[in-house]
Parts: sequence; structure tokens; C-alpha cells
Amino acid sequence: MLQSVKKVRLLAVAVAVSALAACQTAPPPPPPAPVATPQYTPRAPTTPFGASINTIVPQLRPDGLRQTINRDIGPLETLWHVRAALNVAALSCTGPQYSRLVSDYNAFIGNNKKFLRNANNAIIRKYRRDHGGGYKQAHDRHQTSLYNYWSFSPLRRPFCDQAVQVSQRAIVTKSEELEAFGAQALAELEKPFTDFYLAYEEYERDLDAWRRQYAPEQARDAADETINTTGLTKGG
Repeated sequence: MLQSVKKVRLLAVAVAVSALAACQTAPPPPPPAPVATPQYTPRAPTTPFGASINTIVPQLRPDGLRQTINRDIGPLETLWHVRAALNVAALSCTGPQYSRLVSDYNAFIGNNKKFLRNANNAIIRKYRRDHGGGYKQAHDRHQTSLYNYWSFSPLRRPFCDQAVQVSQRAIVTKSEELEAFGAQALAELEKPFTDFYLAYEEYERDLDAWRRQYAPEQARDAADETINTTGLTKGG
């Protein structure tokens, strides 16, 4: 009789354990292993118009203009700088859209031969006053720098586009209006350059930010180079 009671109790415990196990839910499966996200480094900013990374941007003056070869010159020199720009355009701008530049330049010179000759003579006299016996060398250096300025190859297309617009007005401008024409024309011919300088400065800011985020060693090297260059400049 006692054994029967024990069997009944064991059976009851077994049934209770089975019932409890049936009430419990299976544990959830383990979460999937995290997928490694590939690290992506965007390309470094590039210079506008494919210009050299060593391009030097002229400083911005208090009057808002860039300190270029076209600053601090009189009306006659201004017109002469416009003439030089149209000369560079006539020689270097190729393509059907620029075909009129040569004839426009020749017409501009022919229509205003006397005025331009007098302007050149006045400029030469100024160099004689300012430079004495070395005036010719100083004038030649200035002219070389002027032609090099207008010949900046990365801006060939936008410069040529501006030159076409200016040349069309140049051939119909009367001699008595040349000084006013020169001031306006110089600003128009310089516009591609001033726009480029702004774009280049933006590129430098973007490159500095990119270096700080993705190439800190380059950022430190660039900072050291700036410090060294500034020190050498001031120490000169």
C-alpha cells in the first residue's frame, strides 16, 4: 500500500513537471552577427578649371579688388591693358565662335591708331620718370607680366568668351570714348579671373576640411608649410 502511494506521488510529480515544461516557450534565436560597413573615403576636392595646386591667388585689397597687375594704373594704361588682352585673345582663342577676334583686334588698332600711339608714348614717358635709365627693362618686364596674366591657360575658355563680347564694342567705340570704354572693358575681361580666385579660395577651404576629416597627417603638414612660408615671408 505504501509503495502504491509513492508511485502515485512520483507520477503526479512527473505529470506536473511535464505540464510546466509544456507551458514554457522556447528561447529566441541569437541575433545575427553585425555586418561590417565598408569605410568610404570621398575623393579630395579638386582645383577649379584644373588649375595647378600651387596657384597663388592675389590678395584682396581693402577696396574689394584683387592685387593684380591691373591695379593702380591710369586711364591710358587701363586702355593699354585692354589692348593687350584683346591681342592675347586674337592670338590664342581658337574655334569658330572666336573667329572674329583677329579682325576685331585689327580694326580696333586701325580705328584708333593715333590715340593708341599717343597712349603708348605717355606710358613710356612715365616709365622714364619712374625708372630712369632702366625704364626700358622695367617696361619690358611689365609687358611680359601683363601678357602672362591674360594668358593663364586654365581660364582660356571663359576669357575668350569675354574677349569676344568686348571686341564687338571695341570696334565701334569712338576715340573720345576710349577711356570710359577701357575702364568698363578691363573689369569685364577680369571677371573670369576674379570668379576663379573666389572658386580657388573655396577649393582651399574644402580641401582643408577634407584633410582634417580624412587625412589629418596631410592637414598637419599643410599647416606646418603655411607656418614656414609665412615665417620666411615675414623674415625676408
